[in-house]
Amino acid sequence: MPLNGGAMNNQKILIVDDDNSVAASLLEVLNMEGFDDVDRADNGLVGLEKYKKTRPNLVIMDMEMPVMNGYESSQKIKEIDPDANILVLTGAPDSIYAKKTIAEGYASILLKKPITWRNLRQTIESYLPREARA
Repeated sequence: MPLNGGAMNNQKILIVDDDNSVAASLLEVLNMEGFDDVDRADNGLVGLEKYKKTRPNLVIMDMEMPVMNGYESSQKIKEIDPDANILVLTGAPDSIYAKKTIAEGYASILLKKPITWRNLRQTIESYLPREARA
């Protein structure tokens, strides 16, 4: 069942991941769940620029990316918006960047790839701002 009970969802979600298959899968599943406003970026710098323009309700951030990694991107997003809602989704949860992103408060939670849709959905439900839920 869609998170929003089938109604259109006005939440904005930004996926920042350089792995095209991961990002495309996330985008497809989120769209099927009723999230129509999902955008993606293939590195942290593009993610930062898209964040500035769209101010999404939730960012799903990878760590290991070219140009700007997820740690740097999360840090810069939090500088411009201390209330930014960032979830880390990485295949390298033990990396120094993943640990620092959580330890320094730039992201709320660390999720390990691969993740089941059910676990990701539960996480998204708990971290989306209540007032933005349909």
